[in-house]
Amino acid sequence: MSYDRYVAICHPLHYGLTMTPRLCTQVAGVSWASGLIYSAVHTGTMFRLPFTESNVIHQFFCDIPQVLSISSQDVQFSESVALALSTCIVLFCFVILFTSYIHIFSTVLHMRSVEARNKALSTCSPQVATLVVLVISGLFAVLGPVSNESTIQTLLMTMFYSMVPPFINPFIFGLRNKEIKNAVGRMFKSIFNCD
Repeated sequence: MSYDRYVAICHPLHYGLTMTPRLCTQVAGVSWASGLIYSAVHTGTMFRLPFTESNVIHQFFCDIPQVLSISSQDVQFSESVALALSTCIVLFCFVILFTSYIHIFSTVLHMRSVEARNKALSTCSPQVATLVVLVISGLFAVLGPVSNESTIQTLLMTMFYSMVPPFINPFIFGLRNKEIKNAVGRMFKSIFNCD
């Protein structure tokens, strides 16, 4: 999506020639393939681990840190593979996102028309907002401590990470629609006028 926004804002006259259905299919295919390869590597490293007598994971989902915590042997190799692979993928995606948004915002700052600036910013702001919510909630979920018992905090964080970003995504992208903006404005006015 960041490349799509980059082409739409930085090269709007070439958008139809650049973002062809074939390119969109290729980008989606690469995204799906990288996700499958990423999960296959993690699954392969998990299947080779012997586990302790207890197979109880104190979480809603079988995340990698929770599965590694019930392993009975030294899991340093698996953790190293998971960390190296995750770091490479995250850094690659971050570089692409960061580079495209640097180009987008530098192009927007050079626009002379205020209307064109606002339109360009409204085009990419929903994606940035969704990305920020997903990254922040994901960082809290992944970087939190792995506990041997389920606490309400870890369970709520997992629910927040898996449910809130997809739930608010339609609202964020829908705020570009005038009817939805007006409905949200009326809702906030009725809420705050009742007090």
